[in-house]
Amino acid sequence: MNHYLVADVGGTNARLGLVTPEGNEVFGIEQLSNKNYPHLIDVVNAYLSRAQCIVLPKKACFAVASPVTSDRIHFTNNSWSFSVQELKDQLGLEYLKVINDFEAVALSIPYLGPREVFRVGGGEAAPHKTIAVMGPGTGLGMAALVPGHPKPLPLATEGGHACFAPQDEVEAHIATRIKQRHGFCSNEDLLSGNGLVCIYEGICDWHKVQPKFQSPSEIATAALEGTDDMSRLALERFCAVLGSVAGDYALQLGAQGGLYIAGGIVPRFKEFLAEKSQFRERFVSKGRFRSYLEKIPTFVIIAPQPGLIGAASVFDEGN
Repeated sequence: MNHYLVADVGGTNARLGLVTPEGNEVFGIEQLSNKNYPHLIDVVNAYLSRAQCIVLPKKACFAVASPVTSDRIHFTNNSWSFSVQELKDQLGLEYLKVINDFEAVALSIPYLGPREVFRVGGGEAAPHKTIAVMGPGTGLGMAALVPGHPKPLPLATEGGHACFAPQDEVEAHIATRIKQRHGFCSNEDLLSGNGLVCIYEGICDWHKVQPKFQSPSEIATAALEGTDDMSRLALERFCAVLGSVAGDYALQLGAQGGLYIAGGIVPRFKEFLAEKSQFRERFVSKGRFRSYLEKIPTFVIIAPQPGLIGAASVFDEGN
């Protein structure tokens, strides 16, 4: 059986799998750490060696954490770059499609079942309307799925790098600290793994408390276990900012089909997001358009590999 190859390559990890030409069910999935490989092709070759494919794949789709605007791809949050044509030739592929990683997540939405998403708040999705997708991870990915015929069309964006808009003095303080360090404060500067650390450090500075933690996992763990007040305030603020940015994005896209949150961070504390944070209130709190946003449902994607599902769906186009 000649399988196709799919990959979802983020800033930290690469997830790879195989798919049969007849469908988009991905199997043989492995996650490899990018730091262990000098180039993307080394990750791919390592996976193919471990998968022990009798016949090497002739078609592939790679979803990458980067804008895809030309043959030369430069990753946003790691040092890798590659030529699509050169990679195709090196792997002996007949067909290679490279798409943005959140474009792949958007493509996965029609294939997700009710148990693969976690609802946060009310609202009902309007059929055949635009769907917004976003997700904090190493960076902040944002994309959409817009109505089309015969199937919806993915829209890749770089909204994570848009300017962050503080909503109160605490957020202004955090943003000022980031601007002093980098000269600019984007949504991604708060809504990412490192962003949680920036929020935590900013809140500690605001309260004149010495920070205890240096990693997002330590901060999130302390917040969820209730062992550190500053960590709890940081996670609450992270969720609130996520709600504001998500509401802005839903308005900008007219996302009456719903907003979905993916990425490696939020699924770990989805119950906290839904029950103990201002996420949904900040999502709908847009003045005269509150009632518009109250109708839009918000979900956390809990399917383990939506990027691979979306990448696999490319082959449904008959390529």
